[in-house]
Amino acid sequence: MKRTLLLFCFFGSFFYARSQSYFGFRDDNFAGIQSALFNPSNIVDSKYKADVTFVSVSGTGQNDLYGVNFANILDGGYDLDTQASRNFKSNNRGNFNADIMGPSVMFNITPLHSVALFTRVRSVTNLVGINGQLIDEVNKDVNASDNFLIAGGNPNGVSNSWAEIGASYATVLFDRDDHFVKGGITLKYLMAGVNGYINGNDLNVAFTKNEANPSLSEYYSTGTIKTAASYDYANGNDPKFDMGSAGVGVDLGFTYEYRTNCHSCAGNRYKFKAAASITDIGKLNYKNIVENTYNITGRVTQQDIEDADDIFEFFDANYTKISSRKGVKANLPTALHTNFDWNINQRFYLNLSGDFSLVDAKKVNGTAIANSVTFSPRYETRQFSFYVPVTYMQYSGTQIGAGFRAGPLFIGSGTLFTNLFSNTSKGCNIYAGLKLPIYQDYR
Repeated sequence: MKRTLLLFCFFGSFFYARSQSYFGFRDDNFAGIQSALFNPSNIVDSKYKADVTFVSVSGTGQNDLYGVNFANILDGGYDLDTQASRNFKSNNRGNFNADIMGPSVMFNITPLHSVALFTRVRSVTNLVGINGQLIDEVNKDVNASDNFLIAGGNPNGVSNSWAEIGASYATVLFDRDDHFVKGGITLKYLMAGVNGYINGNDLNVAFTKNEANPSLSEYYSTGTIKTAASYDYANGNDPKFDMGSAGVGVDLGFTYEYRTNCHSCAGNRYKFKAAASITDIGKLNYKNIVENTYNITGRVTQQDIEDADDIFEFFDANYTKISSRKGVKANLPTALHTNFDWNINQRFYLNLSGDFSLVDAKKVNGTAIANSVTFSPRYETRQFSFYVPVTYMQYSGTQIGAGFRAGPLFIGSGTLFTNLFSNTSKGCNIYAGLKLPIYQDYR
C-alpha cells in the first residue's frame, strides 16, 4: 500500500469528490423529459406530443481546495500538487454528481394530462469538513515530508449510487384568464448500488519522521472514525445493483404562468413563469452493509500502511473497534428547486433557477447536493435553442458556460468558458443527449 492509504482512511480522495446538471438546457421549453427530473409538472402542456430519449448523460464536479488549468490538463502531464492553485482551509469541501438517463418516454394523454416513464442511474459523492492542509501533508511522498501536527476536525465523506425506474404524471390544475397552474408527481422505484461513507469526530494527526528509515516514520492520531462500504472490493467483487436493497422516491412540483401573450398558440403563451419542486424524497435500505466505529487513538508506522491490503484491514489491525451494526439506510439527495422564466418575446428569455439541498451535508451517510443559483439568457425556437448559463456554485464560485439544442441533439457545459479561460477552475460540468422529439402540430 502507498502512503495515500492514510489519506483515504481519514478523509477519502478529495479531488475526485466533485454536484446538478443540464444547466441552461433544463429551462428550455423544449427540454422535454429532462426538465421533468427537476420538476414533474413540466411534462403537461408541453411542446411535444411525445419525447423519446435514447440516452442522456451529465456530470458536475466542484471543490474549493484545488483550482486547475483545464487546457494544461488536456495537454497531459499535469501535476496537481505542483501546478494547481490551492486554498487550504480547515473545512474544505467537494461534490460530484453523475446522472445517466436510459431509454425514456414522455407523452400527452390529453391536453390536460401527461405521463412519462424513465430509467436512470445516478451517483452522488460529497465531502465536507476536510482539512486541506492535512490533505497536502499526507499526500506528499514520505521522503519529502516534515514533522507536523494538524487538527483533522470532523470530516464527513459520503458516496451513494443507485438505479431508478420512474413514472411521472402531471395535470393542469387551473386555467382562467391570465392565470395558469399545473402540478406533477413522480414515483420512483430505487435499486441500491454502492454506498460508502467515512465520518470522523475530533480527529488529530501528528507525524514524526524517521530520517534514518522513513518506513518507520510514525503517525499518532486521536479521535473516532465511523466507516462502512456496501461491497467487498478488497476481494475483487464488482459493485452491482441490488434489488433486495430497494427503496421508493418521490418528486413533487408546481408551475404558475402569467399569460398575457397571444393565445393563437404560435408560441409560448406566458409572459412570466414561476415554478417550485422538491425532488428525491425517500431512502435506500442497504440491508447487508456493516458500519464500524473505531477509536483511532494510537500510533502506526509508514510500514503498517504499506503492508495493509485495504482500509478495513488497516483499521481492524491497528485500532480498537468500539461498535458495529448491520443494516444502513441512505437518504436520497432531497432538494428544493426554484425557477423563474421571463419571456421577453417569442424567442428571447431570461431565466433564474436555484437548487438547494434539504439534507445536512455533515450528516453521517447524508447524501446531499451542493447549492447553486443560475442566471441564464436563452434564445429558443422550435428546432434550435442556445443558452449561456452563469452559475454560482456553493463550493467552486461563479462559473460561465454555454449549450445548445439542435433538433434531436443537445450538448452543453455549465462551466465551458470558465474552464477555457481560467487558470484556477474549481468546477467542471458537461452534458449531452440524443432524443426523438415529436412536436405538437400547432407549435
